[in-house]
Amino acid sequence: MLLSMTGYGRGEHSINNMKAVVEVRSVNHRYLDISLRMSRSLYGLEQHIRRDVANSVARGKIEVSIQVDFTGEHTADVRLNTRQAAQIADLLRELQQAAGCAGNLDTASLLAFKDLLFEQHESENDPESSQKVVGPALNAALQAMQTMQAAEGAQTARDMQARITTVRECVAAIERAAPHLLSQRQQSLREKIQTLCDGIALDEGRINQEIAMLADKSDITEELVRLKSHIIQFRQWLDAEGPIGRKLDFLMQEMNREINTVGSKISDSDIALKVVEVKNELEKIREQIQNIM
Repeated sequence: MLLSMTGYGRGEHSINNMKAVVEVRSVNHRYLDISLRMSRSLYGLEQHIRRDVANSVARGKIEVSIQVDFTGEHTADVRLNTRQAAQIADLLRELQQAAGCAGNLDTASLLAFKDLLFEQHESENDPESSQKVVGPALNAALQAMQTMQAAEGAQTARDMQARITTVRECVAAIERAAPHLLSQRQQSLREKIQTLCDGIALDEGRINQEIAMLADKSDITEELVRLKSHIIQFRQWLDAEGPIGRKLDFLMQEMNREINTVGSKISDSDIALKVVEVKNELEKIREQIQNIM
């Protein structure tokens, strides 16, 4: 089954007073590149998260966002930043003196800066408890993303099937015309030799040998055989399981090389149009392959 590298998935899971929300986004990339966005308290799960993603995705740039909230009663550890409090108090006394204000500095004055005085620390989550809530949410998000990738991959496969059919038809048309073109080439060479050697006695056997050697340089049989073989392989790989993007990309390079050789050997205008059409379809297929896993 063909999978696109573009996808998005979201998963949620709750246990007791903990709720995990995981979002996974994927775009095309040459290799597997995983980036994580999560709170410091979940850093202990990073290895497990990367392993689960790598087991589900072959390649692509993957962004994983994880948020864990507490749905029930949950007390945070609130601490006073005594050093910050002392600095603020000193600054306020300095301000009183500079402004000539009388009065004692009290706690109420300092509470105006409570955002600077107090620090809230979430208690460290137990890794095992966190894994129990994050793991199922991550799996749900990955499955949702794969569903989207499969749907887009199926559409891409249909498009490439149609284009490779056009390539096959053009190659078949070139193959039908090739023998006639080779015969024309041989006749053209014979006429040129006779014109250049008019009145000179020539060895007919040697002429035939030279014509055959020159005409052989215009023979595209081998290129067409390889092109047809590549087309068959392409169709087989489209139906194969597992990552096939790199295989198809390699096959496109080989097919482009063969059709370029055909174009350089044959100067016929009708064949040239078929060659251009094949190259155009191959380029469109190659662009699609860049987003295939």
